[in-house]
Formats: sequence, C-alpha cells, structure tokens
Amino acid sequence: MKKLNNLFLAIILCAITNSCNKKSDYKTEATAKPVEKKQEVPAPIFKGDYCFLKAENKDSTTVRVRFLSNDDIRGEMIWSPWQKDGAVGTLTGKLNANNEMELLYNYTIEGNRQSETKVMKIDGDKLLIKQGELIDPKFDGNLVFKDVSKATYKTVLSKVNCN
Repeated sequence: MKKLNNLFLAIILCAITNSCNKKSDYKTEATAKPVEKKQEVPAPIFKGDYCFLKAENKDSTTVRVRFLSNDDIRGEMIWSPWQKDGAVGTLTGKLNANNEMELLYNYTIEGNRQSETKVMKIDGDKLLIKQGELIDPKFDGNLVFKDVSKATYKTVLSKVNCN
C-alpha cells in the first residue's frame, strides 16, 4: 500500500510539474491584444443639392452645395455686391467630424484668380459661414485662416429652392 501511495504521489507531482512547465494557450488580459474593430463610416447626413441666399440691400451672396458623399462636396459661390466687382467660383471639400464643411473656394475677383479656405455648416434651413483673419502665407493668392479656432460663424444665408 505504501508503494501504491508513493506511486500515486509521484504521478500527481509529475502532473503538477508538467502543467507548470507548459506554456499556456490562452492570453491573459494584460498580454492580449485588443481586437481591432472596423471603423464604421458614418452614413451621409446630407445628400443631393442645397441652395442658399443672402440678399441685403442690393448685395447678394448665393451658395449651392452638392453632397456626393461626406468626403466629396462640390458647389459654387457667387458674391455680388451692388455696382462693384464680385467673386465667382467653385467649392470643393469634405464634411468633418463636427458636421462642418471644410471647403476650398477657387474664385475670380477683379480679374484675378484666388483661393480661400471656407468653413460652412448647415443648421436647419440656414447656411452658416465662418469668418476670421485670413493670411496668405506663401504670397500666392491662396488664403487660409490664421487660426480657424478663433473664427466664428457670422455670415448666415437662408435656404432657397435650387431651380
């Protein structure tokens, strides 16, 4: 009986020693890599054409934007001041995480080609356009916000029919 107990004890010790020396097939929480989730692309919140107008006295500004996707927005902007040269051009850009349109406005003003960064946001039946200090850092007619975080929505256009 003593031999049987010693054999049984030896088998148990061998099993315990063997299990301690084996590498675990599972990963602990500290060493496990997080499962990467596929980043879902948000559904477009806007689709199609949107048109806006601001008419003040005899001055007007019209904007038409077409949402092909959140990353592909195109349009036109026309600024028509009374009895002065205005600006006519195209808008291209995308929608950012704050539902703001980050656009590049390529336009002609007084016979010169220029570009300007524009940030716009649709809020119900209004189009809001940020205004702030613009600079031309390369002196090439491409205007950008000096500090977009200091720009504020000041210009408001009303939604109109796109006919």
